[in-house]
Amino acid sequence: MNHQTLANSITLTGIGIHSGENITMTCHPSTEGIISITNIKEKTPPLILSLSNLAQTHNRATKFQNETATITTTEHFLSACAAFGITSLTIEINGNELPILDGSSKDFCMAFDKAKIQPINSKPLLPIIITEPITIWKDTACIIATPAKSSIFSYYLSYNHPVIQSQSETIELTPSNYINHIAPARTYGFEKEVEHLIKQGLAKGGSLENALVIGEKSYINTPRFKNECAKHKLLDLIGDCWILNKPIIGHIIGIKSGHQLNHSFTKLLAKKYL
Repeated sequence: MNHQTLANSITLTGIGIHSGENITMTCHPSTEGIISITNIKEKTPPLILSLSNLAQTHNRATKFQNETATITTTEHFLSACAAFGITSLTIEINGNELPILDGSSKDFCMAFDKAKIQPINSKPLLPIIITEPITIWKDTACIIATPAKSSIFSYYLSYNHPVIQSQSETIELTPSNYINHIAPARTYGFEKEVEHLIKQGLAKGGSLENALVIGEKSYINTPRFKNECAKHKLLDLIGDCWILNKPIIGHIIGIKSGHQLNHSFTKLLAKKYL
């Protein structure tokens, strides 16, 4: 197993879901074995998307920061990287937030597939291999990791809400499985939360074009899957685990977990296996 990059550069443009700004990001091939982002608008030094730069707090998104730079809403992009095994990129961006695109990771996957994946033969990569069960809790949410022969991810959610109720999803992480069953699942939110989010300075770029919106008695727009919410939470979990920038051989099970617990889980894995 080796580090992997893109064979060709790609550019994606879209709106930042929280900032509302127009964002352009360009991903260039790299042989460094890290994923780094440079804000060309603010001319800051590269920010490595690594556990050491993971922000301690977040607002409904995964955020990285150091002394000079901040980048947020990375989870959909990193999730697509995980599906393709991409560990080495140099990225240029003109803002502090990745574009939300259609609210899923589908467009990232399409761009990766078109650019082609390039193994870095001079840079071997050792996966994390789960050797014994691990469980981490936060209130009523938890993440469980158990040994397995491949990389498997599961997610279960439950809301006291007539539209969502309980949903679950399981996937063996391969590019084709991910593209077909996980990548199209969009971020979601409740119609009643929108005004509150805007008052917090969030969701300025949110719309029915980049999110699944849930009303009191029905979806406001049409879901792509009957369990799209669970699929998207699984997408987020996969992306947050890719902060470690290496595959995990094991079965990772998220139960009502969010970014904060996902981040605690990655820290626990790093402490145990890295």
